[in-house]
Amino acid sequence: MIDNSLPRNSKLWPSASKTIDMTTVSASFEVDIAHLHELGVVDPSSARSLEIFTSGQLNSNERLYFSLWGSKLLSTVSFEAKKKLFTQGEEVSVAYFVVSGHLLAIQGERIERLGPGSVICLAEGLAGLPSSKTVITVNAVQARIIPLHKVDSFIPHLPQALRDTIRTNVMRTLGVKQLPKGVL
Repeated sequence: MIDNSLPRNSKLWPSASKTIDMTTVSASFEVDIAHLHELGVVDPSSARSLEIFTSGQLNSNERLYFSLWGSKLLSTVSFEAKKKLFTQGEEVSVAYFVVSGHLLAIQGERIERLGPGSVICLAEGLAGLPSSKTVITVNAVQARIIPLHKVDSFIPHLPQALRDTIRTNVMRTLGVKQLPKGVL
């Protein structure tokens, strides 16, 4: 059964209704890229985009999207439609930040729709846990690669408040009250 209370856009999810008739779509996330384009954000390094970023016009998700999209520390990768990025239960060595395109994250009967701005498998990777979901592209996806070995090396140098925020977000994402000793 599809949860009709979630917004459904057939242009974004052309094959979703055909493949998930008997499963509940339980979550959906994406940054509104059309809104960013309307504001004039089309390239993370253009003068206009940087002006909008510093103006306070962007919400927190849009600011995070902009920061990761333009990060010189992350490389870009492209995936074709119907490509499996992660399989539930398998080791996670890299996480992805979605720049464009759409994906489905499947965990048993639960399906999540992911789009631009989604960060995939970062919590599991930082905690040293296997992927909690199988993640498949719906259409062509452009993503930024978050190499977990690099994240592990710079987290100890971050301010304590930021380390605590990362730790809290990882615990919330994983649904645990405490991380294993030595993790974050």
